[in-house]
Amino acid sequence: MRNALKPRDRLPIAARQSSFDDRISAIAELGVASIAAERCAIAFRSGGASADVVVRAPCGDSRLDASLDAVLIALENRLNDTIAARGTSRTRDASAIDSIDRLTLSAKDIAAIASVKKIGEGQQLAASAFTNGDNAVRIAIVAPADRARSELDASMELIARSVFGEIALSSARASLNFWRTHGIESGRQAVGARRALVQERATTNYLDDAAAQALRAQPAERFARFGEIVASGAGFDQWMVAIADGAELTLAASSFTVPIDFNPEEGSVLSESFRRHIVIGHWSDCDAIADRVKPYIEDRMFAGSYVCIPFGSGAIALASRDANASAARAEAIVARLTPFATTWMLEREAARRNRLVRQLALRMFSAIDEERARIARDLHDDQAQLLAAAKIAIDGPVEAARSIFAQVEGELRRKTRELRPPTLGNSSLDEAIEREFGRLNRAGVKAKFVHLIQGGAAEKISRPVQQLCFQVVREALSNVIRHARAKSVQITIESGDATARVSVRDDGRGIGTGQGEGIGLTGMRERLELMGGTLTVDSRTGRTTVVAEIPEPA
Repeated sequence: MRNALKPRDRLPIAARQSSFDDRISAIAELGVASIAAERCAIAFRSGGASADVVVRAPCGDSRLDASLDAVLIALENRLNDTIAARGTSRTRDASAIDSIDRLTLSAKDIAAIASVKKIGEGQQLAASAFTNGDNAVRIAIVAPADRARSELDASMELIARSVFGEIALSSARASLNFWRTHGIESGRQAVGARRALVQERATTNYLDDAAAQALRAQPAERFARFGEIVASGAGFDQWMVAIADGAELTLAASSFTVPIDFNPEEGSVLSESFRRHIVIGHWSDCDAIADRVKPYIEDRMFAGSYVCIPFGSGAIALASRDANASAARAEAIVARLTPFATTWMLEREAARRNRLVRQLALRMFSAIDEERARIARDLHDDQAQLLAAAKIAIDGPVEAARSIFAQVEGELRRKTRELRPPTLGNSSLDEAIEREFGRLNRAGVKAKFVHLIQGGAAEKISRPVQQLCFQVVREALSNVIRHARAKSVQITIESGDATARVSVRDDGRGIGTGQGEGIGLTGMRERLELMGGTLTVDSRTGRTTVVAEIPEPA
């Protein structure tokens, strides 16, 4: 970081053409909106320009510019050091926006650079530099702290690719103007440049639209939308997408009915393309099958030509029955959507881990409850019987001793009841809750029970979730009996496919100021939170409501 932290008052900014400025500003605004960022700065230098162009969004907000400028300067110095270490920069076509290199500052580097310029609470600063050989783009974003770093990296790459595209378009426009000024003899070149400009703009617009569609896709349909976007944009009739889910490549979505015995891992072009990270194609007007030593399963599945394109977390196979499909265009769309696919896979893995934690929590609490029940049985079967035997064995009319033993026995039985966890046993959830009405009646509290069922979901509630529902109800009713001085209580269970909701409402005196919740409710809240659920208590004079929401584990 020695060179990356060298001081500089401000970034040098070159003059810009207004139309080009507007397009880059629109890209910056779109990037800010897509991740709800607070501020974004884009610095770039194209061709032989002697100074940076810097665009900011939103245009009117400058509170964070000092921090953003410091990070952009550090990125420039780091990029220069990297190029110098290589000895020379790679030369590429300025219009090639599909292949770029990335340089990212770590969170530790950013914290050192921007330590004096405070970033607001709940925010984070991310920065990356991108180069395609001839041009470089540096991006710094102040985004909400809850945004995943992978999402920020994907958004910055999309912004950088769009800027490279605009630079390429600007270069094409400059070429067009050059030929216009050099006479009629260059007319055909000017027409060609114009057509290339229009085609490039159409391609850029479609890629931007494809990215917007991917952002809007719901989790359950993401890879289906991925396949539809690529196929429709490149003129293909059929498609199927496979992803690396764990250690195996599995089929995620397809536009047609795939044979039941199809396995992407065995003799598949999808697997070959993903494993070697190369594009593999077969064209129906060639004799490729006869010459190929190892034919693929897709040769029998697709009637026409097909191509398979790998991406970061999987591969997509595309087939067409005519010659209008474009493999090159499909590759460009896949390259634009790859950051989204990577983010989706990270989210899938996070969700899988969350489900695993919930399942482990269920097992842990079940083991705890079983152990408590075992201890209760031991106390009842051993100690209580010993005390009873000792009482009978006392000789003579020792009423005082008998009275003491009776008290000890009663206390021991009370502790046994407290130690035994509330369980459903062989009863249903409704039956177990209705059994609690006896305790309420003895305390002079009227009870009402309502079970709301959504589409027959009651039969789908797992036994562990039913157990948690009953424990919440029992703890809330114990508090009503001991503290509330209530006349009535209503218990409501709402059964859904994914969540069970428990509500216990009484008309008692409520929880007094400074009194707080008891140990029972606090422990229940911790148990529900570990399960991904919630427990809320709304208490006031004349009404107290305890509400628990318990998700169904996958």
